[in-house]
Amino acid sequence: MKTILIAGAGQLGSRHLQGVKTSKNELDIWVYDLSRESLKVAEERYNQVESENKTAHFVDSLEDVPNNIDVLIVASSSKPRAIIVKQVLASKKVKYMVLEKFLFTRMSEYEEIDALLNENNVKTWVNCPRRMWDGYNLIEQYIDKNLPVNISYKDTDWGLCCNTVHYLDIFMKLCGCTTCSVDISGLIPEVLDSKRAGYVELYGTEVFTTPNKSQLTLTCTTEKTLNPKVVIKNGDNLITYNEGEGEISINDKSRDVKVHYQSGLSGVLVDELLSKGNCRLSSYKESATYHKTYLQAVGPFINKIKGWTSDSCPIT
Repeated sequence: MKTILIAGAGQLGSRHLQGVKTSKNELDIWVYDLSRESLKVAEERYNQVESENKTAHFVDSLEDVPNNIDVLIVASSSKPRAIIVKQVLASKKVKYMVLEKFLFTRMSEYEEIDALLNENNVKTWVNCPRRMWDGYNLIEQYIDKNLPVNISYKDTDWGLCCNTVHYLDIFMKLCGCTTCSVDISGLIPEVLDSKRAGYVELYGTEVFTTPNKSQLTLTCTTEKTLNPKVVIKNGDNLITYNEGEGEISINDKSRDVKVHYQSGLSGVLVDELLSKGNCRLSSYKESATYHKTYLQAVGPFINKIKGWTSDSCPIT
């Protein structure tokens, strides 16, 4: 029996839990959170999914968790994530780890955690799951990476700060690059409160450019956007993807693909890790590069507007 630990039993953690329960493996699942209320909700959601050969434990102390963990999923919000990783690795032996995004709010934490992962020999990935979606796997078959890939997405109130890294991650995969620059001159100079308390959000436009001249343009507006789609241009190919409806058009030919939710992916992710020792997500080093590129740009932008002197930027 393999041991799984989910650290963080909030909205996303409980969806990971539902997904992990669908794994084909026999699992001993541990869910850790300081909030008893969150643990209660997570247990209720766990019981909504039927599966065999699984046991589950809901605890508010790491001391109750076994010392050897096959897969650790850190599903907390970004502020405490580095601390949780340190606490777990200080007392547990972890084989594989998956971190939620936004990874960390401080630049110093990226190198600190990288060193800790190397020291403890923990293979780690970051959960930007579009790499696992059928839609983007289909789209990639039509991409010529020798030519620039231009992707744009515009929608209403979709959480630009929170979700930029999701689109940046799949953009980098499709264009085959590992580094990029970012232009935030199109952001509106106003910082708003996020839906999650203690975090912030932005509106406006961001543009990411790679060395091969590929571009990702992301826009978040307060104006009503009708039928928002990801638009991809590459050579003679024009592709649109309505992610919420699972509709893809490739040069005016429509295709339907599965709409993916985290509860339908986490079991597959765990099975990939346990059977192959690898998965389709970005590695920690790769994803940390994208995170730092974005954080270095928007962090000073946000702190200047807010009048903060902290080296932290509260993106969730």
